[in-house]
Amino acid sequence: MRFRQSPATFTVEELPLFAPSGRGDHLYLTVRRSGMSTPFLLRELQRRLRLKEEDLGCAGMKDRDALSVQTFSLPRHAARQAERVLRDLGCEVLSAAQHPHKLRTGKLAGNRFSIRIELEGGDEEGALAEGCRRIEADGLANAFGPQRFADGSAIEEGRRTFLGIRRPGAFRRSRFAVSVFQALLFNELLALRRARGLWPWPLPGDLMKRHDSGGEFVAEEVDEPLRSRVAQLEISPTGPIFGGKMARPEGEAWRLECGILASHGLTPGGLGASRVPGTRRFLRVPADPIALTVERDAAFLSFELPPGSYASVLLEELGVEVIPPDRPQRE
Repeated sequence: MRFRQSPATFTVEELPLFAPSGRGDHLYLTVRRSGMSTPFLLRELQRRLRLKEEDLGCAGMKDRDALSVQTFSLPRHAARQAERVLRDLGCEVLSAAQHPHKLRTGKLAGNRFSIRIELEGGDEEGALAEGCRRIEADGLANAFGPQRFADGSAIEEGRRTFLGIRRPGAFRRSRFAVSVFQALLFNELLALRRARGLWPWPLPGDLMKRHDSGGEFVAEEVDEPLRSRVAQLEISPTGPIFGGKMARPEGEAWRLECGILASHGLTPGGLGASRVPGTRRFLRVPADPIALTVERDAAFLSFELPPGSYASVLLEELGVEVIPPDRPQRE
């Protein structure tokens, strides 16, 4: 089974967290585009409309090698020019509405994905169907996808930033590098727990989180009622996005996380040097339902994931080989 990512095989659509009010100083533009990433489009809007970087808003990043539907916000006074610029760039403006506030990162309900997979024979259809049912039942391991680590140099730079070592005048770059390093540590903790059979089940001391409300609590005792709530995908353990103000688990769960830090020459007491607050991230997320259809030599998947979760990770869990794009595109 293979997935060759391109705008013809990969569609991602943002699911809005709220609807614009229809009034205010910011304009929300929902745009369909292909062959360009979110950073590329933001840079072009900033340059062509002569706006400041902070004038523009979006809820998340979308791949360049995809057909994407995404919402951007910008000052209302630039509305007419913005729609012209977007058309010149080959984008389709699907809707426009005013709102009092800029669109902030993370303010979306999730993303809907549609993916075409090449089948090569055998019982690949059956394997896909079985894999989809397993993910629906157990949830999806919430790892960061490989695209998060495309800039290999950022990992070491992020580690040095955690140690308080910074390059002068490189705040934005350091902030990005820290986020990549945080993602690496999270993935290592998740992989460790899976290798030891400690996923998706909780450990004593785990910081648990509700999927509906986001409420957190410490699993002081792992008893049958707690495991039942985990089995029903009502709650899940969380993992570390390390930082100085990150909420910490207790007991065995915290010892595992400290071990990940130690393997990179870090200590819990030194987390404040990074100057990032840190947070907690679900170790798994629901992915239900996953629609699967097959036509001749191709399978089509359609599913929704929460913000910050990766379709590429779901494909890896299904045993699909992901083949990078073979032609240069605008970044």
